[in-house]
Amino acid sequence: MTASASECSAQPTAASSPGDVTRVSVVVVGGGPAGLSAAMALGLEGQTVLVLEGGRWPRDKVCGEGVMPVGVEILQRLGVLQLIEDDQMRPFEGVSWINLDGTRATADFALGAGLGIRRTGLSAALVRRVESLPTVCLWDRARVTGLEQRDDGALLTVERHGEVVRVLADLVIGADGRHSKLRQLVHLQGPPAVRMRRWGARQHFQVRPWSSHVEVWWGPGIEAYVTPSSDGRVELAFLWSQDRFRPPLKGPRLVEGLLQFFPELRARLGDPLPASDSASAALGPLAVAARRGWADRTILVGDALGYVDGITGEGITAALVQAEILSRLLPPLLRDGALSHRHLAAVGRQVTGVYRATVPLVRAALLLHRFPRLRRLVMAVLSRSPRLFTHLLEVNQGRRKLLGWSQASAAKGNRDVVFSGADGDRQTSAAAVAAALRRPLQTGQAADATSSRLDRG
Repeated sequence: MTASASECSAQPTAASSPGDVTRVSVVVVGGGPAGLSAAMALGLEGQTVLVLEGGRWPRDKVCGEGVMPVGVEILQRLGVLQLIEDDQMRPFEGVSWINLDGTRATADFALGAGLGIRRTGLSAALVRRVESLPTVCLWDRARVTGLEQRDDGALLTVERHGEVVRVLADLVIGADGRHSKLRQLVHLQGPPAVRMRRWGARQHFQVRPWSSHVEVWWGPGIEAYVTPSSDGRVELAFLWSQDRFRPPLKGPRLVEGLLQFFPELRARLGDPLPASDSASAALGPLAVAARRGWADRTILVGDALGYVDGITGEGITAALVQAEILSRLLPPLLRDGALSHRHLAAVGRQVTGVYRATVPLVRAALLLHRFPRLRRLVMAVLSRSPRLFTHLLEVNQGRRKLLGWSQASAAKGNRDVVFSGADGDRQTSAAAVAAALRRPLQTGQAADATSSRLDRG
């Protein structure tokens, strides 16, 4: 399925230096959605790109499979959407939050629909699109083991198919995920954006989806995420905090054990559980980050740049947005050879800005995970003010500013939704919740101090 360098119509050129060094304009390390979309976006601009993937395509991964409307639009612009098989995707209109006490808040996207896409189906479509571009080459089973910055380029040592080869690139894009080897090689490891140690698991079941929305079920120290990825399949994903929850079962029965904490969801799946077309799998801890997103001849994107948590589901969409930034800003720098740390700073800041823009809402959602009483309060407001929920969904995609809620609400003539608090002696409004979400959200001791009044039960 993959194209070797010798099969590319614009193949990398062999330099006359010892060791048969392969020369190429851009090397992308990592062949997941972030790496392939970056390679594709640059290939569409006529850049010569070599993608190095340590495994084989199509790639699978433990992750949520929802792509937000903004991401769907980018897939269409890149020419990928039409290559995804019909039985590998299903649209969804928005998001539903469901608490175990029966409270439910549902909102539609303001514009367009999201897509639940089976990860292997997305990977296959991305590869097919890349293979159609004459200036992009794919190398599978190619693992980067070393990087040397030279005056004439970045020299990578690559183990490929049991042999060691060297590749000299003008620019290297690191898209090799949370445990990025490239991030380590350029000494950009940094502290994660949150201290909470969270884990995730997923499994697919062959059952007809029962909702037109992605469902988020909130449980005791754990959430369940239901994403339809075809007319006959749903993905169940779970996220939990290591210090607040322990899965009762492990191995092949991991997901079966996690479903015990969501009896209504378990009942929807039926007894016995439907057939599964993927094995139960888990990963963690989730949060990682680079201290900076660029260095000499190097840019980090996707999870290699930073990942907080899957609780808000924007990961693939953010990577697609970053790819379009690269396609817009990198070609002039590549043409002029302006690829030092200083020259790449403007590109790096914009790419990093996409990641950083996701952090506040992720932190807010993690507070809801940690403090059930706060969660009940917020969900009661959102259930009565779907426009506020829609606004937050748009903020999560970068289509609106969080601070725009009050003005937008006032312009539409919305009334604040007022209801009795859990103690019966306080009242809260949608505007108050929106105002609270605007405040910078802290982690660690600051969050503990701010939230000490909240009931953790």
